[in-house]
Amino acid sequence: MWLGVVVITLILGLVMFIYMVHKAQSDQVNRKTIKAAEYPYEQPMNIFFISDIHNRALRPRTMNEVKDADLVIIGGDLVDKRTSISRLKENLKVLKEWGAPVYFIPGNNDRELIGEDLVKILEGNEIVTLSNTDDIVSLSNNRKVALTGIDPYFMKPRREMYHLKERYPFQILCVHDPYVFYNMNEKDREMYDLILTGHTHGGQIRIFGLGPFTSGGWFQKDGKPLLVSEGYGTTLLPLRLGTKAECHIITVVNED
Repeated sequence: MWLGVVVITLILGLVMFIYMVHKAQSDQVNRKTIKAAEYPYEQPMNIFFISDIHNRALRPRTMNEVKDADLVIIGGDLVDKRTSISRLKENLKVLKEWGAPVYFIPGNNDRELIGEDLVKILEGNEIVTLSNTDDIVSLSNNRKVALTGIDPYFMKPRREMYHLKERYPFQILCVHDPYVFYNMNEKDREMYDLILTGHTHGGQIRIFGLGPFTSGGWFQKDGKPLLVSEGYGTTLLPLRLGTKAECHIITVVNED
């Protein structure tokens, strides 16, 4: 009898392990439309946002679901110590296929890349790193939006964020860890119309709905939309339970 119990337990454990591996590889594109009075253009803006790729290869089948993007934002943990240079460069090639501006905001694992300097690789691929700085992003049809990247990990030297001194039509903030945004002073938080974060993986493994972090998703903070992505890849073990491997298309339209 005990042998039977052990065998059944091992089988169930193996089935659960295979299921968690499957969940970690079963990524999806989540879509969200944001209506914002601050967005002054008639033409919608499509943002492709992805965070926490870590050591995963971007799946062409998933990326092919994204027909077009006006702006690509990588929200940190593009790599970790497991990531090869060849995999990194292949992922960057995929993220540039839409011909849109690509921006990278560092995460806590991005310093771990072995063999080459990550920022230099990105610059060589015409990808802009926002490390405690910001940029006015030029899109098609003379549209412009402001994008700020907060980097508490200091991939590049600290710089002053200039546009915080004045209001700019539609301002996006990307910071890898939502905790950093939550702890900003209220005046600075109010400057932004859209906040994009990741880092938590939604807890990555949740048992009976419980995990080390709250589930990811869309939230309202100070009346503004805040995304906490559960991320595309995994850290430590390539397993997921009760969370999603995800990337995002965010369509911003004028609410009028």
